[in-house]
Amino acid sequence: MLFSCCSSNCKCENNCANKSFQLRPLFKTKLIKTEKCGFGLIAEEEIKKGEFVIEYVGEVIDDRTCEERLWKMKRQRYTNFYLCEVSSNMVIDATNKGNKSRFINHSCEPNTEMQKWTVDGETRVGIFALRDIQRGEELTYDYKFVQFGADQDCHCGSSNCRKMVGTSKSVNSFILHNGNSTSSQDQHDMKKRKTTSDNCIGEIIRLWDRRDKMYVPAVVHDYDEYTGMHTLLLDEETTENFDMREEDWDFLP
Repeated sequence: MLFSCCSSNCKCENNCANKSFQLRPLFKTKLIKTEKCGFGLIAEEEIKKGEFVIEYVGEVIDDRTCEERLWKMKRQRYTNFYLCEVSSNMVIDATNKGNKSRFINHSCEPNTEMQKWTVDGETRVGIFALRDIQRGEELTYDYKFVQFGADQDCHCGSSNCRKMVGTSKSVNSFILHNGNSTSSQDQHDMKKRKTTSDNCIGEIIRLWDRRDKMYVPAVVHDYDEYTGMHTLLLDEETTENFDMREEDWDFLP
């Protein structure tokens, strides 16, 4: 949902109740080291339900730049990502240019949520309290991201924990070109797919890397109907042939 702040021309000035970003009420927060989730952020004062907590800021980049950076991070074996997709072709990268909001951890039962707002014609992302938050309580929101790289266990500890961080599309709704292929949805549970003649060259998939024991992204570059082999683009320059009937893979949304 997209919300809208009053513009700078609002006659209510500082009395306006619809200027969450311009007036920026700054709640005191503290960076902490958690037991299982790296750094985290806690509230150092009470925050009421619906209140603006902090803005998610960073470098605004397009989809192409985002993809290039993800490939680079993957090659360098990064495990932490601070990229937030705001809209089509607009991503906020808080990796090097951000504030404390990037340290807010995931929870399957969060106490805050991200909201997109239009402020003077520009889209901005704010984090708002879903309920009253007590002093000393860790701030969390549901990442709801599509996994890039290895699956990550969730350590949020909530009663509704989904056990894994991130989401993926059901494998049953996608079929690779000419493949009686197998894929993994729950820690490599092998499931047969139906054969289809549909061509899916150009589709993005995640492929289980047996050597590094993690999922890696790849692009279906070509298919040889005589050998039954698919050519996958593993990074910007590397291609490799695979018999997808023998691989553990899944489509990325």
